[in-house]
Amino acid sequence: MATLARGRTSFGDQPLLELVCCTASMHSGLLLEDCPQPVARERLGELAATLPELFGTLDPSCLDRISEGLGDHAKGQTFAEIVLLSDQYLHVIQPLRARPGVALLAVSPCGVSVGLVLSEFHARVAALEDK
Repeated sequence: MATLARGRTSFGDQPLLELVCCTASMHSGLLLEDCPQPVARERLGELAATLPELFGTLDPSCLDRISEGLGDHAKGQTFAEIVLLSDQYLHVIQPLRARPGVALLAVSPCGVSVGLVLSEFHARVAALEDK
């Protein structure tokens, strides 16, 4: 079952959210699903290609240590996702707890509320984790 998802929420004629998500292997750096949108496929493919280096060199406990240092650990909060911003796009990466070695990636054009994008992204992660 593909987890490719595109969300579009609108207010009148103005789109508020355009978000394309796809799962990727953290080991091979390959997308695990087909993405029918060429621009999103290219951006997500480039993001996926960074996963082996990013997560292969990352000490798994380092995010917990950073969170603890910020005082969030005691509250039960830890880092969940990596958010990358450019002048044109917002990218999000989150490893899936229910699927070791797999991350959900997302891309959205800038100009959209980061909070709105993350809220929709978290809902999609929760849906994948509940399967």
